[in-house]
Amino acid sequence: MLFSVGGDLQASWSGIRFSAERIEFEGSEVRAVSGELDSAGNLQMGADSVSFAVWPNQLRSLSIRCPFAAAEAGVYCSGGTYQFELTGLHQEHEFSTVNGFIERLVSDQGKINLTGRLATEGLEGQLKAEIEDDNLNIDVSWAEQSLLPFQQLRNAPAETQWIQKGNSQGELRLTILDSRDPILTFGLKLGGLSFDSPDGLFAGEGLQLESRGTFQLGETVTGQLSGSVVGGELLMGDFYRDFADAAVAFEVSPALETSSLRLDDILLSDNSVFTLQGAAQLGFDEDELKPSFTISNLELQFPGAYKRYFESSAAVFALDGLELTGAVSWSGAWQDGVYQSGELVLKDLSIVDIERKRFAITGLDARMRPGDHEFDSSLTWRGLLMGPVNLGAAELKLDSDPGRIALTRPLELDVLGGQLVFDALAIDLPGSFENLEKQLDIQLRAEMRSMNMELLSKAMGWPVFSGEISGVIPAVSLNDGVLSVDGEILFNVFDGNISLIDLRVERPFGVLPSLAANIDIHDLDLEQVTHTFSFGQIGGRLDGYVHDLRMLDWKPVAFDAWLGTPARQEKSNDISRQAVNHLTTLGGGSATTALTGPIMKMFNNFSYRRLGMGCRLHNNVCELRGISEDETSVLIMEGAGIPKIMIQAFNRRLDFAQLVAGLTAVSGDEKIRVGD
Repeated sequence: MLFSVGGDLQASWSGIRFSAERIEFEGSEVRAVSGELDSAGNLQMGADSVSFAVWPNQLRSLSIRCPFAAAEAGVYCSGGTYQFELTGLHQEHEFSTVNGFIERLVSDQGKINLTGRLATEGLEGQLKAEIEDDNLNIDVSWAEQSLLPFQQLRNAPAETQWIQKGNSQGELRLTILDSRDPILTFGLKLGGLSFDSPDGLFAGEGLQLESRGTFQLGETVTGQLSGSVVGGELLMGDFYRDFADAAVAFEVSPALETSSLRLDDILLSDNSVFTLQGAAQLGFDEDELKPSFTISNLELQFPGAYKRYFESSAAVFALDGLELTGAVSWSGAWQDGVYQSGELVLKDLSIVDIERKRFAITGLDARMRPGDHEFDSSLTWRGLLMGPVNLGAAELKLDSDPGRIALTRPLELDVLGGQLVFDALAIDLPGSFENLEKQLDIQLRAEMRSMNMELLSKAMGWPVFSGEISGVIPAVSLNDGVLSVDGEILFNVFDGNISLIDLRVERPFGVLPSLAANIDIHDLDLEQVTHTFSFGQIGGRLDGYVHDLRMLDWKPVAFDAWLGTPARQEKSNDISRQAVNHLTTLGGGSATTALTGPIMKMFNNFSYRRLGMGCRLHNNVCELRGISEDETSVLIMEGAGIPKIMIQAFNRRLDFAQLVAGLTAVSGDEKIRVGD
């Protein structure tokens, strides 16, 4: 033992004053000590700093007031107080003031026991300390402590300002045995925790949490932590969870070193539909945090897992309201933030869009091992519906590179009397932490072979179209939520063809999906078209286009469209009285020869030489154009023969909603009076 005193010691009848520059005791040190023991037996003393051989934290600005006279032998300082500043309580190199009240200080045969209370910056608790030889136990406990004072802690994280209400109770024990590393144990309960972030992305209401842990405080901090969330509601971005139906328990064994944090033996479970086991490691030396972790087992049971953990996030992509049954299990490993290998097993999984009726897949089974080229990954399903179109059963053989799933052979589906052939299909999983917001990337090349347009139109509830759908889709990609089609999709309908190019869809399953495309129409049989839509009979051929089409929430907001007879059509063709009526009404114009006159009633069919009408949509207004125009009108149809009928439109700006209503009425074969 080393004990050295520098300074002076004075005595008088009024008491004793003392001071010392430094006091050392078995590696512990007290600096700049001064004090006074008055004649009544009251001790007051202070010190600039106190450091301990067995504890890394330091005290400074220590002051003690202690009634030294004892009511019984060995009992001291009853009713005494103390105050000091403690470093490292919240952040390294920062200090927090601790105040305390001493209830009893008992010294008996080299063993010291202290009981009392302490407070720091609005937080209060009970204190017990026991010192014997080189052993030290410090116990702090508190009950029903409001969480609001945490907002006043010096250097407290900004997130503490989100707290609106809540309370805590717990216990904390620090144990120092000889020269071994200190051991810290704790138990904590949080009740009624409610918080809300300024941006509204994170919130909690009435959360109930319990946690316990033990940590060994050395050069490497190791420990065991467990707990559970037993009640309340939690919102984290798009994720929402109400814990009223089931608690979530967790266990983990952390190890904190200077350059890394390791989490071993991770276990998350709600004891019914969700279980996760794994480990993780996060390095601090690199400029970018690239975690490595392993999921040794993830088990999901549906429908419970979907309702509890996925439906709220899926709602962003309009995938809420689904009905899921079956099970999914997964294992995988990521190294430095990049996916390495794993295994995915789907067991009789069924997904049905019961609310919007957009799709359904049943009997989905899969066993895939991304990264294992020696294993034949496969996926099968018993039934697949896309809207009302039945795609039947199928089996896929897959080549699974790490983070990528691709077909090893073409997939052929019998659809609508023809075939839909996927020559190539690949899915790139996010798989990397370099871009956490990146979504699935999908590449697809497909071919449609002689699919029956009549079957499709019946399935979709459209007017019955004749013809076939065929064509090649050279490349389709889904990149960061944007679906793009490179190349032409060709529809062979009405004895002609319609081609779709430059198709681009953003947020196809999200809120306010948008679509952009260009459509070209070539050589359709007008008689088939008008018969299909109950427009009345028009002979001849039809060309046209819809360029710069923009749709929002599947409703057109802009386009430049034209439908008309081609220049190559030189001879006149027939048009019925009903078609003249409908064409006149849609154009908002008038026929130059009254159809209701006595002689005109003798004619049910007329002749025309050419017709055409275009619309440029902008701000819900259709700017009308025809085959020719003058200062007051546009010409929609030029008649031929006797009687010769000319249809003109004098209103060149039409309300688009009214135009759509007129088209809807025509397709429903309603009687429409000739317009003014």
